[in-house]
Amino acid sequence: MNKSGYVKGGSLSGLRVLDLTRVWAGPLATRIFGDFGAQIIKISDPRTPVANTNGVNNKLNRNKLSLGLRLDKDSGKGIFRDLVAISDVVIENFRPRVMRNLSLAYDQLKAINHDIVMCSMPGFGMEGPYSEYPAYGTTAEAIAGVPSLIGYEPSVPMPTGIAYGDPISGLHAIGAVLASLRNRDIAGGGQFIDVALAAGPVITTGEFLVASSADSYEREVYGNKHTHQSPHGAYKAAGDDNWIAISVTNDPEWMSLRSVADDDRLSDPRFFEFEGRKQNEKLIDQVISEWVANREAVDLMNLLQNAGVPAGRVANSRQFLNDPHLAARDFFVWLDEQEFGPKQYEGQSIPGNYVDKSNWEPSHQMGQDSRYILEDILGYSDEQCHSLASEGSVAFNRELPTSDQRD
Repeated sequence: MNKSGYVKGGSLSGLRVLDLTRVWAGPLATRIFGDFGAQIIKISDPRTPVANTNGVNNKLNRNKLSLGLRLDKDSGKGIFRDLVAISDVVIENFRPRVMRNLSLAYDQLKAINHDIVMCSMPGFGMEGPYSEYPAYGTTAEAIAGVPSLIGYEPSVPMPTGIAYGDPISGLHAIGAVLASLRNRDIAGGGQFIDVALAAGPVITTGEFLVASSADSYEREVYGNKHTHQSPHGAYKAAGDDNWIAISVTNDPEWMSLRSVADDDRLSDPRFFEFEGRKQNEKLIDQVISEWVANREAVDLMNLLQNAGVPAGRVANSRQFLNDPHLAARDFFVWLDEQEFGPKQYEGQSIPGNYVDKSNWEPSHQMGQDSRYILEDILGYSDEQCHSLASEGSVAFNRELPTSDQRD
């Protein structure tokens, strides 16, 4: 970060965002703003600091300044209000009552800064019978019915494994905030945005929601199978947790697969057309499984693709980090973390206009930037910093020097 506290470059340089979020959805939204050059001030309660011993929090809190602040103390609220007065955006994902109880709701912040854009991301929205319930991404995808669309049999619905409600809601927050900022620049005045975590997955279920509302339709659970393609599935290749996905979409692709696999059992005339393959899918799957069992997934992928058969390796996280296509696109970034040294993370999926990755910073320790924020951004004196530290309103990453040391 340069001397002004903003990351160098990026299309959102000059934008200041106060980040009160935790876990995934909110931190993802503010991280994207930070990747594109906005100054993100991550505000954490010193009593419950964000854990930096896992990759999730570290990857979601890069390119952010860290302020340890007690909002339950009057002086802490005073600091937050001072920051609101000179900021563009406030993002939080508490339950609705929290900001109201702190006297930091939107109407109160708007009285400080007429142009402030505030985005709240509670589990179930600011109003309604569920509004005060806490929620995580897994809760959101469950209430939206997403697990009912996934799995291998109807009696065992399966969660996504990535808490789908979180990233979807984070991306929705990005779009809503940017639209509000554009409106502010055109018409003037801020805006309040209510992004309910549980609403995000609902609007991405597409035709299933519409079909159910029309005629009580219930989608069948097919696992890895497909209603109009066969064979279609993931098959265990050589090694531990190595899989190859194969999808035959038409008869010529089937002929190519049969030729490459070179197994007489696949020459059965019943398999020449889709209907016959679908009726005998278990037998075909068994033959394919035997054929791929002792072969490398990447070799199989290249062999099948070269023959015109849609196929791809099902990569796990470690294999993903070594993907040659993503490496050629300079997708990944190495960040030198204070506790763990260099670690590789995903970069920015939206190309162009983000900060050059050579200027990205790893997640800061809680309170690492408290002094800078108070003195350089807000203009607090050294004596004020010591007073705030002594009363516990602000946490500093390092102990402040005593008056003798300062002299």
